Amino acid sequence: MKKIAIYLTNTDRSNFAARHESDAVKVVQRLEGAGGRYDFSIFDVTEGHFPNDPTLFDAVILTGSPAYLDDGDGWIDRLCDHIRQMVAARTPLIGLCFGHQAIMAALGGVVERKEFWIFGGADFAVIDRRSWMQPRADHLKLYAANKAQVTALPKGFDLLGASPDCPFAMTAMGDQVFTTQFHPEMDEGFIAALIDEYEGDLGPDTAKAARASIATSADGGLFGQWMRQFIDLPRNSGARDSRNA
Repeated sequence: MKKIAIYLTNTDRSNFAARHESDAVKVVQRLEGAGGRYDFSIFDVTEGHFPNDPTLFDAVILTGSPAYLDDGDGWIDRLCDHIRQMVAARTPLIGLCFGHQAIMAALGGVVERKEFWIFGGADFAVIDRRSWMQPRADHLKLYAANKAQVTALPKGFDLLGASPDCPFAMTAMGDQVFTTQFHPEMDEGFIAALIDEYEGDLGPDTAKAARASIATSADGGLFGQWMRQFIDLPRNSGARDSRNA
């Protein structure tokens, strides 16, 4: 059974957060719902809980967070160090939302705060493909809750998905790293509750648009299959590349 580490990066300690499953548990549920059977270890890195050697895992997943990379917290610097260590060791890595941003920043990309929210359902086009992205889809809809984005990719990364509001929605580096700006782990009930929780920050117009955007279901289940298939790829110590046009 493969050993999977989940780095929980969510800093929310509110009553709202306490009423819901953690992002790490959501990721476990999404992968298990997609047929993944793994030995999971969860590390709350915001509290300084990191594995001694992250390269001993078969894959590592970084969750989303309301934190920003420029908050100046020490755990973020340590997280970026771990990312570089894992990439150097060729440990398979998945990044979701903040995790996606952290990977980009740690490896030389650029992440910037934006003036606008992407909140609710986010549609984007699949513009390039990899072997693990089956069943095939030309467009995806995932749930979103972000006000920072990647604006330049690190060397070696390919753009897999994009939209006008989010030009770097999904990326990969060979068959070693797979990321998205969005939240495949979230379900409909949670995103609806999150919109209610954030309405004061979003403003009435953005909150209204966010609610309208979740009227139809998202593709979290499909993305969960892609994550499982990415984790289960046969890998060796040689050069890795899973392009599949």
